[in-house]
Amino acid sequence: MREEVRRLEKDNWTVRFTWVKAHNNIYGNELADQLAKEATTSREAEAIYSKIPKSAVFKELKEEGVKEWQCEWDALTKGAVTKSFFPAIGGRINQRLQMNIKISTTVTEHGTLRSYYYRFRIIDDPTCVCKKRPQTSDHLLWECELLRKQSEVLKNRIKKTGGNWAISNSDLANKHSK
Repeated sequence: MREEVRRLEKDNWTVRFTWVKAHNNIYGNELADQLAKEATTSREAEAIYSKIPKSAVFKELKEEGVKEWQCEWDALTKGAVTKSFFPAIGGRINQRLQMNIKISTTVTEHGTLRSYYYRFRIIDDPTCVCKKRPQTSDHLLWECELLRKQSEVLKNRIKKTGGNWAISNSDLANKHSK
């Protein structure tokens, strides 16, 4: 069936699977019911499928879903900060990241950052309390003088585990998040 759907899509058909109320005199649905009943009751009907484990079907569906999600993620024009931390959907799904308000704020820049408050005119100045630059995730992670000690601890931990410095947001989130 998948091949037939793909063939129709290549011919610019739009194929959608949706729920339709049964036995409501909808021609296509009634026809599908009739054909399904014939297929299950006919002794002459030949099996046109190979039996595969349910786990294989679920795995394939998940992979297809992740591919579609990745395409949509790549096409988005918003969420640049989050994308800098998690460019690959598959990697984020498989990661056991313990989410909290600090991590959420860092990877989205939505929350308790001066740049966020400034964006919504809650405060008049986005500048960090260090007075150097706007208080963004990148500034706090990589530049803020007031967090120099924490940055050094992070840098040393990454180097101890064999990582290289300087590091990208993506590497920080995906390789060194513990």
